[in-house]
Amino acid sequence: MDAATNQSDSNSYTFKKTCFSPQNLGNLFNYDNEIGTPQKLPKLLNVNDYSNWKARFEHYISYTDSSLWIPIIEGYKHPTYTYLDEIVLKPISKLDEGEKKVYDKEKKAHGSITMALTRELFHSFRGYDNSKDLWKALQIRFEGNSDIKKRKKDLLGKQYKCFRYLENESTDELISRFYHL
Repeated sequence: MDAATNQSDSNSYTFKKTCFSPQNLGNLFNYDNEIGTPQKLPKLLNVNDYSNWKARFEHYISYTDSSLWIPIIEGYKHPTYTYLDEIVLKPISKLDEGEKKVYDKEKKAHGSITMALTRELFHSFRGYDNSKDLWKALQIRFEGNSDIKKRKKDLLGKQYKCFRYLENESTDELISRFYHL
């Protein structure tokens, strides 16, 4: 066996050893949880990263089934009927084909949002039984209402105006700090 073949086998072993180590596999798994894949929706693992998660979640829903946005944005109203002068929810077994499709979209949308939440967050939002209300509650909790958004925007403007190079700071550190603004 020549030295080149032996070196190639050694490099291959080192690559496999480092790429498939338990630590790297754990990092890849966490990355897949955070970012998502075509088969796995992104999880909201860090509440400080809500805006990025929201964008990834929107892309995931658009990629998998864009019609799920209808109940999230427009809401869902379960069909009813009148029985003895009272309005009653129509049983699922009595829904017609069109109503059943809309019901299924709502359940998939709501389920997708709840599955994207960590256990701790899920318990905080457990009381929301439809996708529109759950989506709005998440937005209010992590983005705030219009007054909070205005305050955040004003604060960001002040931080931008005061942004300066720090002594002994590298260009990469400066760019990274600016990016996080």
